[in-house]
Amino acid sequence: MNTPDFNAAAGFVAASARVLDRRRFERLFEHGPAAALALRIMNETGAWDEDLVRGACDWLLAVAPAEGGAAFVEATLTGWPHAPWWVPEDGHPASLVATGMIAGTLHARGVRHPWLDGATEVMWNRIGKLGAVQGVAGGYEMFGVLGFLQYVPDRGRAREVFGRVGPLILEQKLVALDPEAPGEVHGVLDFAPEPDSLARALFDDATVQAHLDHLARGQQDDGGWTFNWPAWSPAAERDWRGFLTVDALRVLRVNGRLAYPD
Repeated sequence: MNTPDFNAAAGFVAASARVLDRRRFERLFEHGPAAALALRIMNETGAWDEDLVRGACDWLLAVAPAEGGAAFVEATLTGWPHAPWWVPEDGHPASLVATGMIAGTLHARGVRHPWLDGATEVMWNRIGKLGAVQGVAGGYEMFGVLGFLQYVPDRGRAREVFGRVGPLILEQKLVALDPEAPGEVHGVLDFAPEPDSLARALFDDATVQAHLDHLARGQQDDGGWTFNWPAWSPAAERDWRGFLTVDALRVLRVNGRLAYPD
């Protein structure tokens, strides 16, 4: 079994990661204080702040598309440095990626808010059309679908819907089953990072373990992990590597594949 060098990873995070990812690392692995930013990070690190979350939901409601939910990119990004693929969509539609991932995080924490009510309806409606009226445009959209289905309170409906849309991951070849597949591909752990992930049911244990082996082997000589999509600037590459290094350690730990000092 491959075992990453935890101390080398800690050194990479300390030397190269964003302040936010250094704080994620401290919270997840060094019992650091619960002071972090963004809904996903607050949920991940157990640093949930009800006042901050309420303000974030109020903002989401104020800028929501007409149908509800959240856009992939707001028009205010125009004119500022950003990755080439971060482009506001014509008509300001709701995004499966943004709406699903945000709504899933809020549902995981039992949040009640008008924005979440609308976003939940958007997701049920959009997911109901997948595979029939429309296909899944790509793996990123499925991340939003899975993030929503993992935590939405109606568990019976979530399991029923996943039984229909989950297999699209395989049918539409959104996942690379070979962990050594080159290029900008999505692996098994992108869809099913944790043992209780809904999408784990799609993959046999040998495939999951092969991808965990590959993740463990992915540690670079400088202690960090990297990514398989284009790096659009040196700063973005450094920032993403810090984030993914902490994320790799988190995924390896939750799957019983990481030994680190307590």
